[in-house]
Amino acid sequence: PERLFHRKWLSISSEALAATRARGESRALDLQIEHDLLSRPKDHLEFTVVRENIQNKLESVCDRVVVEPKKTVRKLPRIQHLYAQLTGNLRREDDEFEILSSLHPTPAVCGLPKEAARLFISETEMFDRGMYAGPVGWFGGGESEFAVGIRSALVEKDSGALIYAGAGIVEGSNPSSEWDELELKTSQCTKLLQLEVPKQSKVENLEIIY
Repeated sequence: PERLFHRKWLSISSEALAATRARGESRALDLQIEHDLLSRPKDHLEFTVVRENIQNKLESVCDRVVVEPKKTVRKLPRIQHLYAQLTGNLRREDDEFEILSSLHPTPAVCGLPKEAARLFISETEMFDRGMYAGPVGWFGGGESEFAVGIRSALVEKDSGALIYAGAGIVEGSNPSSEWDELELKTSQCTKLLQLEVPKQSKVENLEIIY
C-alpha cells in the first residue's frame, strides 16, 4: 500500500507515488521502461500533481517540509513507480486526527479540485468504494502510521472477492494504456486468489476534471 504518513513525536513523513509500469523481463528492458517512466510528460504531470498536493497538505501542519528525492523510480518485484519522499516537523503533536484529515484523501485516489472530483465520483461510479482508497493504520500515542488502501481485495468466504484498483487520469492520458495499467495492478490479486476474470471491453473515453 501507499504510505499516507508515518509520525513519531514531531517528525512526520509521507510519500508520493504515481505512474505505474511493469518490470522488464531483462535488465535492459527494465531500464528502458524506467527511462520511459522518467521522461514521459503525462507521467511527469500526474506525479507532480500528487507530490505538490501532498507537500501543500504537509505544510499546513508542519513548520518545514523537505522533499528528497524529488523524483525517482521505486522498483518493486512486479511493478515500478515514480516516487518522492516528503518529511517535515509538526507544529504540535496533540491532534493526530487533524494530521489524518489534512492528508486524506490523496489526489491520486480522489482527483483535483477535490470537491468537484468527489461529486464526479459519486455521480459516475456504480458502487460505493467502501474500504478502497481509505486510510488504514493506527494511532499509538507518540507514534502513528497510516497507508492508503489501494490495490486491495475484500474477500468473503464462499462469496468471492471484490478487487479494487485505479489509475490517475490527466491531460495526455491514453484510454488503452490506462486500462492496461489497471489490469497490471489487479493481476497479482487475481493470480493469488486464482480468479478467472472475464475480458472486458476497454474504455474508449476519458473525462478529465480541471
